[in-house]
Amino acid sequence: MIAMSSISATSSSTTSSSSIDPNTINRVSGLASGIDVDKIVSNLMAAARQPEDTLKQNLQIMQWKQDDYRTVNTDLSTLKDTVSKLRLQGSYLTKQVDSSSTAVTATAGTSTSNLTHTIEVTSLATGAVLTSAAAISTNGADTGSLNTMLNGLTTGADGNIKIAIGDGESTKEFTINPATQSLNDLIGQINSSGLNLKASWDDNLDRFYLTSTKAGQGNSVSYTDESGNLMQQLFGTSAATQTVSGTDAQVKIDGASYSFNSNQIQVNGVTYSLKGTTSGTATVTVSNDVDSIVSTIKDFITQYNSTLSDLNGKLTEKVYSDYKPLTDSQLSSGNYTDTQIDDYNAKAKSGMLNNDSLLSGAIYSMRNAMSSPVSGLSGQVTVTVGSQQVTTAANQMGVIGITTGSYTDNGKLTLDEDRLREALQSNPQAVMDLFTKSTDASGSQITNSSQQGLAMRLYNSLNNSISQISNEAGSSSDLVDESYIGKEISDTNSQISDMNTRLQDMETRYYNEFTVMEQAISQLNAQGSWLSQMFSSSSSSSS
Repeated sequence: MIAMSSISATSSSTTSSSSIDPNTINRVSGLASGIDVDKIVSNLMAAARQPEDTLKQNLQIMQWKQDDYRTVNTDLSTLKDTVSKLRLQGSYLTKQVDSSSTAVTATAGTSTSNLTHTIEVTSLATGAVLTSAAAISTNGADTGSLNTMLNGLTTGADGNIKIAIGDGESTKEFTINPATQSLNDLIGQINSSGLNLKASWDDNLDRFYLTSTKAGQGNSVSYTDESGNLMQQLFGTSAATQTVSGTDAQVKIDGASYSFNSNQIQVNGVTYSLKGTTSGTATVTVSNDVDSIVSTIKDFITQYNSTLSDLNGKLTEKVYSDYKPLTDSQLSSGNYTDTQIDDYNAKAKSGMLNNDSLLSGAIYSMRNAMSSPVSGLSGQVTVTVGSQQVTTAANQMGVIGITTGSYTDNGKLTLDEDRLREALQSNPQAVMDLFTKSTDASGSQITNSSQQGLAMRLYNSLNNSISQISNEAGSSSDLVDESYIGKEISDTNSQISDMNTRLQDMETRYYNEFTVMEQAISQLNAQGSWLSQMFSSSSSSSS
């Protein structure tokens, strides 16, 4: 342990006196008297500074306590975010969809009924594609002029080429000068035109493509050479105009036949992704996603136990009453290494929230929110108890396999995953109500916490605890700290500032008094020397 020694003050260089101009006085450290003035003033100030050191130690303790409170609030806020997900009914209504064929995958919304559907995919929706019939003989790259690139290219009378390109919904005309512009220029114009198609050139295969960006029979790709033969050259055909259409997907779902212009289709709340054609009839089964719900509850329990452990750790943290915050003189003395200071501070900081009432209240509130039954719930679940199947109301967490430990175990939650899965499979609505119940039969908000779902009242409990701790210690994001500890810190800083001013004045007064004394002694010494010299001269004359 670092010894708590007297505090040595650093002498101030400011001097003042009511009878002597401070601007004309220099500190004289015993040149005339032989007294160690600095040491005397230092010792006098060390005693005078002890109340200031006490204030600074109290200030440090407040700051440490404030930091610990804010750390606790961060933990509570993290848990609250996790609990927030449990309050949402959608977390319990997620669906799992299984398909018997790799040709079809599917997803379902939370309101979709748990059913098995049949599906038969005869053909997929396709887009329209126009491509060169064969590799095109070129004289250069697609970035060179069209006249250079293509042999046999013809133009209109004005030397330009005009073409019309359509996507089934609209048609646009393009004009290009083959003497100065390239195929790459034309591709850029087409792709930025807003048409639902894409133009491209394959350098490896020497082929040109026009591809629709939408599937279905109503979407097509077409071209017309209005002047010149550019499209005929690129596609290797003698046809001045050509159109290719897409195709619709042909699907039979639950016995009903459909045509779709997309391979992403939605029927009766199920969204199907068609990957290929099926070999006969496939089945798609919609069921509750038990794995997802179990995972969400397990994540909550992990976060709950972690938060509870942190709070209990702060509540029971050992207090080292002999370790007060180090004073400025101790820190600046050079007598202690950084490691010694860190070890000392770790003990001095320990136990700031030991047996704290706010933390005790937060822990009690958390445990009470989870362990108390939810009144008014009638939904039943069927679970295995011992070797028997039991059907009972899902009105407390123990029914669905969540239990709380004893106080010696800090009240941590444990999960029987098999029982939770049984409860979810037998009646997911009842499990959801246990966590999320917030309104009564008339739709009005429930204000009685005993009738609120577990997640609802735990969320409210955490909000209340966070608010209380914020009132006590504030938040690091506050522009102005109006918390109780924040105000105490501000008041203490003001006291330290006022006391420091008084101490500086006191130190200046001491030095001024010693300076006056030194000046008086110096004058007496000078007078004594003069008298001695006079007596010596008189004695010499007499002899």
